[in-house]
Amino acid sequence: MEISTLLGSIGLCVGAIVAAAVIYFVVTAIKGKRAERKEREALARHKDQQDKRARR
Repeated sequence: MEISTLLGSIGLCVGAIVAAAVIYFVVTAIKGKRAERKEREALARHKDQQDKRARR
């Protein structure tokens, strides 16, 4: 096998690993934002319930 073929194969492997890492970080960031939004909504509902109880 020639050196250029070997380097091309290594480049493809490295490229695939980098692409997988980028996809992983994007997906985890999206999931984190979604969880954060749900948490914020739950806190807002809790505060609303507390306010309703305080008014009574």
